[in-house]
Amino acid sequence: MSTRQPQERVGRDPERTREERVGRDPERAREERVGRDPERAREERVKRDPERSREAILSAAEEVFAREGFDGASLVKIGRAASVSAALPAYFFQDKQGLHDAVIERLFHDRDLALEPVCEQATAALADSPDGLRRGLEILVGGYLAFLQQRPSFVHLMAREALEIPRRATAPRHSQVLERGIDRFIDSLPQSGRPSLDRGHLLITLVALCWFPLEHDATMLAGMGYATWTDAFIAARTEHVVDVLLRVLSP
Repeated sequence: MSTRQPQERVGRDPERTREERVGRDPERAREERVGRDPERAREERVKRDPERSREAILSAAEEVFAREGFDGASLVKIGRAASVSAALPAYFFQDKQGLHDAVIERLFHDRDLALEPVCEQATAALADSPDGLRRGLEILVGGYLAFLQQRPSFVHLMAREALEIPRRATAPRHSQVLERGIDRFIDSLPQSGRPSLDRGHLLITLVALCWFPLEHDATMLAGMGYATWTDAFIAARTEHVVDVLLRVLSP
């Protein structure tokens, strides 16, 4: 009787067998071979893609800070929400205050990035449409409300900041992109019909009319029977704010 082993069993690499068991994932197989701690291995994989890891932590922190406030949040909770350890947020941002500052900075950046084209389109509509003023305001108001609707954590975080911030802000917190956009919008109106008004107050009015219902969705607006984060409410609110601003800006 022949003693020759079946060909597929001769010289078979036991390490390759392990890789086949884990789906031929070389990284996971290597970690299993050397007996590495799975949590530590995951952390090292995360660190090899730092930008992706940083964004994941910022997104998780944004939600946790918005829901629980600065005092209620912790690096442990944020790490858990981002599916990383509490050590990794500190690795990128040093401490909770540094992470909170980075979250606010990213929110302001994303807000201005969203509003830049909105402002440009609103100003262009003044000349491109027979009813240019209304159309321009619809774009401006609708674009701002659309950003707030898509980023509810921005509304909630800013509301918490207003209560928790220990001093009056000295650096700009408003959207300077929106401020400049309103300036260009007013400057593009016909000279004969251009209203004389305080543009700072116009910015405050626009923001307040859009912001207040969303900030108070669970209190005053809920008691009135409104669901402010719905598309139907946003559309109705856009129309109402445009009607109000038309009375201010119309000659």
